[in-house]
Amino acid sequence: MRTTEAIVDSIENRLRELNQEIETLTAARSALGSRDAGRATAQASSSAPSARRTRRSSNGTQTRSRRRAARTADVVPAGRLESLLSENGGLTTSALAERTNGNRDQVLTLLRELEAAGRVRRTGQRRSTKWHAITDEDRIRERAAELAARSKRKS
Repeated sequence: MRTTEAIVDSIENRLRELNQEIETLTAARSALGSRDAGRATAQASSSAPSARRTRRSSNGTQTRSRRRAARTADVVPAGRLESLLSENGGLTTSALAERTNGNRDQVLTLLRELEAAGRVRRTGQRRSTKWHAITDEDRIRERAAELAARSKRKS
């Protein structure tokens, strides 16, 4: 059974994560500008399927067209990702891409390389995956657990 302190710590961690997500969403909204944000709000409130534009393809079927905002992505250095992760605890790939103005796929590739090098670790699965910087404390804890396991095997 979990203690009250553990529950409070869990709640505080979740609140910290939610506040970071709110900051990210607020920054994204302000980056869109007031004109685009108003349009996005109006489209979100309209649930009618006719609000979406459709077009006919060459074979006569209707397809929905999506306009993607043209965005130039910066090349993200691995050191920048590591510093963001160490400052923020844990971030998703998308949040890292937004904060660095980088391409999500390039950020993911860098994160996987850093993971293979033992400099970051991931928690969660699929959309809930978060990346964390591996600190000296983590390395010490891992080594202590390894030594403890060895000493138990010898006795």
